[in-house]
Amino acid sequence: MKKTLLAVAIPAVLFAHSASAVEILKTDEALVDFYGQLRTQLEKSEDDDVTLNAGSSRAGVQAQYAVTDSVDIFGQVEFGLQGNGGELNNRLHFVGVDTDYGKIAFGRQWLVSDDIYGADYSYFFGGTALRYSTLSGALHDSLIKYNYEGENFIVAANYGLSEDDSNQELAELYVASSYGGFNFHVGGGVNRDKAFKVGTQTIEITPDYEVSKAITADLENTYFEGTVEYTFGAALVGFTYYNAELKNKANGDTIDEDGYSLAGTYSWAENATAYAGFEYVEQESKALNVDGDGKLFYIGTDYHFNSWSRIYFEYGYGDGTTLGYNNKNSDNQIEAQSVDSESFYAIGARVYW
Repeated sequence: MKKTLLAVAIPAVLFAHSASAVEILKTDEALVDFYGQLRTQLEKSEDDDVTLNAGSSRAGVQAQYAVTDSVDIFGQVEFGLQGNGGELNNRLHFVGVDTDYGKIAFGRQWLVSDDIYGADYSYFFGGTALRYSTLSGALHDSLIKYNYEGENFIVAANYGLSEDDSNQELAELYVASSYGGFNFHVGGGVNRDKAFKVGTQTIEITPDYEVSKAITADLENTYFEGTVEYTFGAALVGFTYYNAELKNKANGDTIDEDGYSLAGTYSWAENATAYAGFEYVEQESKALNVDGDGKLFYIGTDYHFNSWSRIYFEYGYGDGTTLGYNNKNSDNQIEAQSVDSESFYAIGARVYW
């Protein structure tokens, strides 16, 4: 679950040492950890059977070496076991430099917009109104990421190399700060995919032979967001506004979106936090038949048995149409979907090392 802003704004690049990770090497100049998560989750919707899966279980190695008193080299590689076949896939792979002037990393990484995120504290169903990941899925293979931490502010940016259009074009800039019990961040980006797959066409060559051809479009997603969070006692309340324009560069068709997320958490025990949220997305297009809105409500709680294991429960209720989105805490990219007053149920467990 996402905690307050400045505590987790750029977690991957900061190389946060995990208390449960296995130390491969630890000296005054170097630290190398082997870490991982085993996840199991049970999900059910009104119209589907119960599913049991491994979620986004993963394992990886992260390292940091001191070159001088003010310069460190760091890196991380991470693999996941996902899908029905349990395929091994590369989730992250980057190296970087940490100096007094900020941190810069190169490689396969989560986007700054995903690091910063917004007012969604769910494990399963939230994230519909956070509109940055429609094309990218929140990840880029050839990303240059930079962040600078001041005394009470963060500046973060990234640029994705297109590499002759084999990757998406991407640029983002965000700033974050805090004052008293308030955390703030604003920012946005532009993400373009010149060969985004939108379908498949079957062509009959002969009566007995057919070939399939991918149907692609040149799509661009431009997005902006602002988030404020307020912490008081054991409670946190957050609100995020997102504006996005998804445009087909070939013919000028656009889908304009406004997303609103209102959510909160409450620590009802030292090792347990309840959470709830409401999300609303408006969509409008004069050329495409996608006008309408999507609504989502979720409520849940987690319980930490200790520092290396937890269990969590969540209920969700959705109505309307939503384009694809990303849920950060489950690392799931959800495809465009339309639901009619549908309920969702889920329970999950994690073990860390």
